[in-house]
Amino acid sequence: MALVETENMRKGVVQFFIEKKGYGYIRVPETREEFYVHRKHLKDPIKKGDVVLFEVREDKQGSFATQVRLEKK
Repeated sequence: MALVETENMRKGVVQFFIEKKGYGYIRVPETREEFYVHRKHLKDPIKKGDVVLFEVREDKQGSFATQVRLEKK
């Protein structure tokens, strides 16, 4: 099933992603918000500096990025 871009998707830049540990952070440049991302929420492999699209969800620990994928150029 293809991921459809929705109005809820945000655009950000991967600040870092530690492949070995499976987590990192994405930053939204316009707002300077940062969101935790875990490998289980990735649709594409990511690395530092990648521009990504993602949705924000919340749980008892706070906000995090999900449905993370690379922005198509």
